[in-house]
Amino acid sequence: MRVLPLPLRFAAAPLARWHVLLALLLAGLVLVLGGCAALTGPRVVSVSEAQLAQRIAEQFPVRRRYLELFDLTLSAPRVRLIPAENRVGTRMDFALGDFWGDSRRFDGALSLSYGLRFEPSDASVRMTDVRVEAFDVPRLSGPMANQAQRLGALVAEHLLNDFSLHRFKPEDLQSAQRLGLRPGVLKVVPGGLQLELTSPSH
Repeated sequence: MRVLPLPLRFAAAPLARWHVLLALLLAGLVLVLGGCAALTGPRVVSVSEAQLAQRIAEQFPVRRRYLELFDLTLSAPRVRLIPAENRVGTRMDFALGDFWGDSRRFDGALSLSYGLRFEPSDASVRMTDVRVEAFDVPRLSGPMANQAQRLGALVAEHLLNDFSLHRFKPEDLQSAQRLGLRPGVLKVVPGGLQLELTSPSH
């Protein structure tokens, strides 16, 4: 075993202690910065596609009267996510009654897409910018079918805009509120939805 001369041993010991101290300081800095990011950086509350589909299904069937003239009943929604457009697509069955002032009823299926927004007053997820992509009435053809499609699409877009699809539970947001975070952007992502939670400074 090689023994260093006494002056060199005294010189090496402080250098080693400085290396240890520097490593501890760097580790502490990493922890502090990581903690700050956790407190101030974005967090998300997620809703899976299956959960969203279940919540939407629970809202149906829906029956609405439009201008005291037409009854529209919607049922059996089938949900698909469109992350590339930050929208959700839904196909559902419909029944349109009291058409042209008589008792006839027209059944079919409609496909629509819509954006989503977070409503702070009741922590709900609501439809916005509703667009009817297709309104199929198998029993009709020609000009009557075109008129029914235009009318049905107008009624559906009007009645479903701002429709509540899902409501976050208080416990979903309480922990974020304790950290000073608030709901931000609502995104459609592969597999579900994400509500971003950010600090007021963001």
